[in-house]
Amino acid sequence: MGHRSAIASHRSLARPHTAMSSSGGTSSSNQVKAESSDISINHIDEYVELLYEDLSERIRGSAMILQVARNPDNLEELEKNEACLSALSRVLREDWRKSLDLSTNIIYIFFCFSTYTKFHPVIVQYKIGSLCMDVIDYELRRYESMRNEIDVRKNPLGSTPLSAKASKEKLNNSSDDFLDLMNEERPKEMEPPRRRIPELKQRPKSGNWSSFHSSMSSSLIKSQILNSSYHEALSSNGTQTPDSGMSSSGDMKATSNEALDRNDPKVKKEEIDRLNKQLKLFAKKQEQLLRVAFYLLLNMAENVKLEEKMRRKNIVKMLVKALDRQNIDLLMLVTTFLKKLSIVGDNKDDMSDLNIVAKLPRLFQSGHTDLVQVTLKLVFNLSFDGSIRKKMIAAGYLPMLVMFINDEKHHGIAVKILYHMSLDDKVKALFTHTECVQMATDAIILNLNSKVDLDLIALCINLSLNRRNAQIMVEGNRLHSLMDRAFKYQDGLLMKLLRNFSQHESLQPLFIDYVGDLARILTICDDESFTVECLGILGNLSLADLDFSQILQNFQLIPWIRNVLVPGTKMDDLVLDTIVYLGTCAHDELCALLFCRAQVVLSLIELLKAKQEDDEIVLQIIFVFQQILRHESTREYMIKETESPAYLIDLMHDKNSEIRKVCDYCLDIIAISDNEWAKRIKLEKFRNHNSQWLCMVESQQHEDNNEDYNEQEEEEHDLNTYLRGEYLDNCDLYNSNQTNKENEDNDSNNSNNPASPSNSTYGRPASSFARSQDLDDLYNMSISTKSSQGSSQGDNSFIFKSNKSLDADCLHEEFLMA
Repeated sequence: MGHRSAIASHRSLARPHTAMSSSGGTSSSNQVKAESSDISINHIDEYVELLYEDLSERIRGSAMILQVARNPDNLEELEKNEACLSALSRVLREDWRKSLDLSTNIIYIFFCFSTYTKFHPVIVQYKIGSLCMDVIDYELRRYESMRNEIDVRKNPLGSTPLSAKASKEKLNNSSDDFLDLMNEERPKEMEPPRRRIPELKQRPKSGNWSSFHSSMSSSLIKSQILNSSYHEALSSNGTQTPDSGMSSSGDMKATSNEALDRNDPKVKKEEIDRLNKQLKLFAKKQEQLLRVAFYLLLNMAENVKLEEKMRRKNIVKMLVKALDRQNIDLLMLVTTFLKKLSIVGDNKDDMSDLNIVAKLPRLFQSGHTDLVQVTLKLVFNLSFDGSIRKKMIAAGYLPMLVMFINDEKHHGIAVKILYHMSLDDKVKALFTHTECVQMATDAIILNLNSKVDLDLIALCINLSLNRRNAQIMVEGNRLHSLMDRAFKYQDGLLMKLLRNFSQHESLQPLFIDYVGDLARILTICDDESFTVECLGILGNLSLADLDFSQILQNFQLIPWIRNVLVPGTKMDDLVLDTIVYLGTCAHDELCALLFCRAQVVLSLIELLKAKQEDDEIVLQIIFVFQQILRHESTREYMIKETESPAYLIDLMHDKNSEIRKVCDYCLDIIAISDNEWAKRIKLEKFRNHNSQWLCMVESQQHEDNNEDYNEQEEEEHDLNTYLRGEYLDNCDLYNSNQTNKENEDNDSNNSNNPASPSNSTYGRPASSFARSQDLDDLYNMSISTKSSQGSSQGDNSFIFKSNKSLDADCLHEEFLMA
């Protein structure tokens, strides 16, 4: 008796509880504080016994346990109390549909455990995470069902995305995976007995949401009265009195009057307003449950394996659906959870498929600073995907993001997102319709620090590749300010921005005033990255009015250039930009003569030997050769005093198409200017033209020889008894004509050769020369080459990098054999 009385006293104290309790709304704050002070972990067994009472008592009992669990010092003792945790998990598993307050209290208790990693095994043991996902899924679908029903009331004749009837069926008919957990974890003896009395089929009156939730004790009483009245109606079905008939006719009249009232627009509007108000109250209470459930899952997602399980149970879909809510705290939590999940590729793809891009702009306009910041971080994670960036541009993200550049709190993350968007060439042109270009450039100029913001300068570098953006950046004397800042701090990134400006022909004349400063800095600056960008600007200025020879001589750049071209002394980027600058200068004939006299060409040839594997350096070197060969005053020097023709012939076979194109152009100039080199170039081109066909024939002959050798080792009686017609058609065994015999041998070989033109798609490429004339020309050219080589043994011979011999007799014999 004493034990029961103690429980009763605690029940009386716990009735006016906090906001988590259903009856706490009528109590004052002082009473709540007094009752909370009386709750102690020493009475935990008494609170657990309340979980075995009716629904209202279970709600109060769970609220008491929640007050105990909110104290972190009690969590370790609660962890050891298996009876309490088992009872809580059982009640949640069985009764979570009956009361939002009960579900919120119990999930909140386990959320207190989830805030500490050491207690995560407790949540895993009782499978609370999986149960939370089921609760979230059900509540989201229930809210959607209510919204759809209100839409049906507003537009009874119109079409809605999902009718109320369909939404109810979807809500009641849960998915298979939703029921699996319930069936596995609940023993058979714990299942409630099925009702023998059929459930009420008629629709409750409008505004009565007790069919959707039974959190209040009054709603439970109403449902019991409704069930008992329905049972009495079934019992008295056979014995109706005249009074009952009169009452039924009166009910019919009342129903008809009610239907007439519903058709009244004023009554209909009042009813819809009442339903919307009740839906808002329900949504407010439901969002408390969703928030604590999502928060628990977010804490548990620290474990990668558990996060993967959540993904398989469509956690992303639930979170995206929750973005439609209005509660700021819930939206903050959901967006944070999505930000964490978005770093995984599969989750990111799911968000894209669920069209999350269309739901985020509403959060930008919320005015809540923290919510906007978290949303921008989520957008930043998603912006790494090119397809999602296109959706963002189509949804109008660009103007909204530009607005955050001047906001100190959102400036950094907004600039990073804009940088990702500027990676697409088509999007660069869209920036011209915003104020982003001017704002970003002014932010760089007005920056008082020695180093500019890396994200901001990177954005400007990308945007400057667009001609219109570059023009906007240099307007209003901005080019002078940027150039002064670049030279003052020797900022390589800022000079890279200026280098991008110089790529546009319309802006190149603006750099003439700074050519002297750029040339002077080359010899005195120790920062190679800054020097590279200065060289890049000079290399882009291909202006006819610019005297490059005077620049080279006045600033003594030739010794510096030769020092840079020494292999292995400088970084490759500096070497490459130096060669590009030489190509720009070599367009001037005076500079080309200067390069020849200063032996810069010889330095380029030595560098070509050392950098044969670097296609870009090789391409720029032979472009310098092309520029020098264009001038008649330097052409003879290139042909007779250097080894450049031999290397150009060797590079004629390079895999890079651009290198081959420039080599062909240079060799054409050499062939026009020198007859001896013209013959060598012609021979090498002929050999290169037929080399592929010769290699194919040699490989096929080798395969045929191996097949013939294997056939000789086989037994002779392996052939069929009767010869087929193809043997008689293709083989002429006797022929007296010697010429026909040679043709017969060739035909017989080709008939069984898969590489022959008649049996395959492979054929010898058609030569551009006549056969008889080619033989004579090649023979005469070879004889003349041999005689010239014999007469000039004392001179410096031209060295070919190819290992193939140029002996005329051998070439003639090889051609005849082929």
